[in-house]
Amino acid sequence: MPSPIAFSCAEMTIREIIDVQLESFFGDKFPQKIQRLIDHELNQGRWMEGYDLAVCQGVIEGEDARKLLAIVLAQNPQLRIDESELKRVIEMQLPQSYFASTSWIVAEDGTFALTDSLRVARFEGAAVIWRSARISYDGIEFDSLADRRLRGRGWFLSSHAAPDSPFTFDFDTGELLEGNIVQNG
Repeated sequence: MPSPIAFSCAEMTIREIIDVQLESFFGDKFPQKIQRLIDHELNQGRWMEGYDLAVCQGVIEGEDARKLLAIVLAQNPQLRIDESELKRVIEMQLPQSYFASTSWIVAEDGTFALTDSLRVARFEGAAVIWRSARISYDGIEFDSLADRRLRGRGWFLSSHAAPDSPFTFDFDTGELLEGNIVQNG
């Protein structure tokens, strides 16, 4: 179990800060996501030098979004994920990620699961906690992370029975509680 992380931003949660970083690395809605977080902070009366970048008519631009994230991370340096190291580890541990989009789900404690569309791995920062065997042929979708159980669906598009198969992992140990390990092929 990861050690608790000291946290200094009054209302932004550890989960939100980790999630917005992952969005900046792998997603396509990073400016909207960081702007929403900062808008919420401003609406709650919390102000940090530089938050004025989020105050605009439309969606902020990419460079301003990165500046806002840097402000948040300057206040919470212990939550910063080393992007280069994470991508290096993903390339080694989740090799299919090179060809597939990376999706993720973040726990309240800031640990997160990523998928390369064939298997799942749990991370703390850029370190792998566990990695599953292959559980899908055609993709993985995360549905929820509650009570330390990671639930989702593995896709099998050529299946005649059902195109998706539910899975559940024990988020702490990586044990597959529901679902199947599939053979390469």
